[in-house]
Amino acid sequence: MKRQHKLTIAAISIIIALTLVAPTQVLAAYVGNTEISSKGAVVMDFDTGLVLYSYNENTQRVPASTLKILAAYVIYDAVSAGEISFSTTTRISKGASELSKNREYSNVPLAEGASYRISQLMEVVLVSSACAATLAMGEALSGSEKAFIERMKNKAAKLGVDTRLYDCWGGSPNNRISSLGMATLARGLITEHPEVLNITSKRTVTFDGITYNSSNLLLGQYAGVDGLKTGYTDPAGYCLISTAKQKGRRIIAVTMGSTLSSRYPDTRALLDYGFSAADKIIAEYNGKYLANPSSANLILNGETTPLSAYLINDSHYFKLRDIAFLLSGTDVRFQVLWSSVDNSVNLMGGMDYTPEGGELSLPFEGARPYDLTQSSLYFNGVEYEFEAYFIDDYNYFRLRDLGDLISFGVDWENETHTVIINT
Repeated sequence: MKRQHKLTIAAISIIIALTLVAPTQVLAAYVGNTEISSKGAVVMDFDTGLVLYSYNENTQRVPASTLKILAAYVIYDAVSAGEISFSTTTRISKGASELSKNREYSNVPLAEGASYRISQLMEVVLVSSACAATLAMGEALSGSEKAFIERMKNKAAKLGVDTRLYDCWGGSPNNRISSLGMATLARGLITEHPEVLNITSKRTVTFDGITYNSSNLLLGQYAGVDGLKTGYTDPAGYCLISTAKQKGRRIIAVTMGSTLSSRYPDTRALLDYGFSAADKIIAEYNGKYLANPSSANLILNGETTPLSAYLINDSHYFKLRDIAFLLSGTDVRFQVLWSSVDNSVNLMGGMDYTPEGGELSLPFEGARPYDLTQSSLYFNGVEYEFEAYFIDDYNYFRLRDLGDLISFGVDWENETHTVIINT
């Protein structure tokens, strides 16, 4: 049976209370009890990818220079693939040189025809947010900014992140990405290329004999912060993708459309909330959305059979087809038919069922996400309502519910952790 919908981390984002402040004002965002000015925000647990807090997380916004993490991501991928190396030297184009002289944007001077290593450019891109240096890296890899932008779009798309990009360095007011998209890109970049944190954690960088300060003023001011990227333009407002690690847990916090005075307080509030709430939220998620493989044995008419069972909310759930196979040849045998037309499960009593290959599902280690099934269950043409789940594209039902429906006995031996079926 093909699964009709997938459980996604984004789908179970936990949104904290919103307060309507006045008829002519917009909703105010709160992280716990702290009001923030962010127009879009996300707090994500790095290890699990679970969204711990979100506000307008799917709204597309102007990213400004936070877009540079996507440009860096593409360069890191290319280095890993052997297309380019950090020691590769590139000559500065006329376009990159002219952009570097634009005082409207953060930059370091790049003389036309001068040569720099990719490693040098990457440092000033990620530490001091050098716009023209981002363009120079893109041209070095792809030959043109247009071609580099396409690679950036493709990279984001592979991660399920929707983008609208008109430059590679974040100056265009037409660039768009969501705060959840930014958090996803940040997590992917750190996961695939953790060495990027060796650069983003620097508070200064020296380029052509001149020392430049990091644009991320949270470095050294919040415990565990080691990245990741700032951004500002008038259309974007003040943005920050931040990450910090404390006591073994890494949190990613994104704020978009904040203000000059609140960008860092907003980020502090987001990180504080992430570290304080992560354990509880993750535990709740695991209890509600993960099925744990059962340690129970199953005995049918005195014969022990290992099966892929799950313990969900203190009840055992088994793959419907496995139970049908086990009961073949007994007085309570039944056939399982699946209708893709109306997404229904049909059980026919008195008929044997043999699964493809004639094999049962063996237990395995590790929890699996599950969804409540949208299937209808019929037994001999009569519809019944039971709580069932999709796990790995199969229907799992509570064994006692099946016993009540098909008339077989189910017992439990606590000392031996054994499920007993009597027909």
